[in-house]
Amino acid sequence: MKKLLLIILLLLVLICGCTTTKEEKEIHAYVGAGMQKPMDEIGKLFEEKYGVKVKFDYAGSGYLYAKILATKEGDIFMPGAYFYVEKLKEKGYILKYANLTKHIPVIVVKKGNPKHIEGLEDLAKPNIKLAVGDEHIAIGRAFKKIMEKFGKDYPTLKEKIEKNIVVKGATVNQVLLYVAEGDADAGIVWKSSVTGYENKVDVIQIEPKYNVIKTVPIAILKTTKDKEDAEKFYNFVLTEGKKIFKKYGFEVIE
Repeated sequence: MKKLLLIILLLLVLICGCTTTKEEKEIHAYVGAGMQKPMDEIGKLFEEKYGVKVKFDYAGSGYLYAKILATKEGDIFMPGAYFYVEKLKEKGYILKYANLTKHIPVIVVKKGNPKHIEGLEDLAKPNIKLAVGDEHIAIGRAFKKIMEKFGKDYPTLKEKIEKNIVVKGATVNQVLLYVAEGDADAGIVWKSSVTGYENKVDVIQIEPKYNVIKTVPIAILKTTKDKEDAEKFYNFVLTEGKKIFKKYGFEVIE
């Protein structure tokens, strides 16, 4: 009889324990791959403060845009350029958005700059292997715009540069790695992406006349199932998060 009572008591304790355990809260954020380092840190700080886990989906902005349309799920969208938020806004997917930081394209070359690349015109030299982003991601679209502007002044050089493209990355991080690991002589990436790779690559600035600086927004999606926590994260990124972005070399928008 005593054994039976003990078993019943143990079962009651287990049942009570199960019913009082809090369900882990989680929000889903789609973020451009070029912002993974600061956003990973921001996500950890947010979870520590609010007890809400952030599940990040990092990829090229165009792929994230397509995924949102396909799944009709998610809470936060942070692409590498406003263009993608604008497209979702037109389709009725954006609840609210704000501009957060800037993406500034630069040329990266192998450490020591063995091919003596000093600007866009040098990317047209013979035997230069160039890595760029594909047309579905923000850095790929930026490169295309840069070439359009540069090509108006130097159409022949533009053609030579485009012929020197040997690989197109699905993310800006891939483009950077192609150069850092020696698979390409030069690449077009965001200035902030170079943080942590200073010992492997050198940075060459793009002439302001031809450069295309992108605005990076953060948006709350209308597909959110947890508007309260999505709002908390949105505000956290726009306040505490800006300090983290600055630490990783981003130029935040105040």
